Amino acid sequence: MFDGLGGMLFGGPVRPFDMQLRCFSAPFYGRADSDKINELNHGGKILLPPSALDLLVRLNIEYPMMFKVSSINEPQRFTHCGVLEFLAEEGRCYLPSWMMRQLHLSEGDCIRVTYSSLPSATYAKFKPQSTDFLAISNPRAMLEVELRKFACLTKGDVIAVQYNEQLLEFLVMEVKPGNAVAIIECDMNVEFDAPEGYVEPSVSGASSTSTKPSAPPRVPSVGKGLVAPSEKKFTAFTGSGHRLDGKTKSQTSLAELADSENKLPQLVVETNYEPGSLTFVRYDYKNRSLMEKELAEASKGGEGRMETFAGTGHTIRTRRFI
Repeated sequence: MFDGLGGMLFGGPVRPFDMQLRCFSAPFYGRADSDKINELNHGGKILLPPSALDLLVRLNIEYPMMFKVSSINEPQRFTHCGVLEFLAEEGRCYLPSWMMRQLHLSEGDCIRVTYSSLPSATYAKFKPQSTDFLAISNPRAMLEVELRKFACLTKGDVIAVQYNEQLLEFLVMEVKPGNAVAIIECDMNVEFDAPEGYVEPSVSGASSTSTKPSAPPRVPSVGKGLVAPSEKKFTAFTGSGHRLDGKTKSQTSLAELADSENKLPQLVVETNYEPGSLTFVRYDYKNRSLMEKELAEASKGGEGRMETFAGTGHTIRTRRFI
């Protein structure tokens, strides 16, 4: 009668905890509300009956409590979990939905729950089951918060977490140092594989042969003493305007501009170039910009100036005569 108590007090051998219960999903729990259902479905812990707690305290077990859950019909299917509460009805236990799918269980099926001691995790690799995972800005921080609802991880499990009211599933591809590890108070390195269904965008590789830039359009050669053909220029912003200094802007049409350009002395191109020599060309006439300025001033010689603020003033206050 005192075997369990003596084991606890005097460090006796660990007696196995082994129970067979009927499993149900969270909505079948009589005391469950929406918060309790979400907490159970999106975590890695189960609900056990009070008799399980009574048996556990009589055994020499190590904390935290972790259990191996396996199917009676398919013993090769198993996973590991923690316990959320000991408030289930006698003979029953309540599992997360993802755990029911993992073990191929239906409502009311029998499962076997045994106590298990697991090593602390050092490494875990996850594979997201949806490309929605790519929309998360900081997946490591998100998973760090959500894994607090789990006590352990088993290789091959597809766990489910909830983030921003969205269900995300992850395949546990690898864990170290064993196939099942405890993740409570541990320093664990996390890696992510490419999400299921993710296709890398095709990157058009650069051509093996480097393409040379196209040569500029060839300009017909101009012989010595010949006149280079003048190019037509487009003048933008041809609207009217006024200046603050009172000077008026000349309303010069495109035809007048073309005529003024024709009056300018033509540019003589010197093509007698010898390799190795550098010649600085100097014109024997006035600077082009100076001549343009003189022509512009001559064209507006008769134009009058606009007088700003040329109106008469008035005062509201009547003038008194003494």
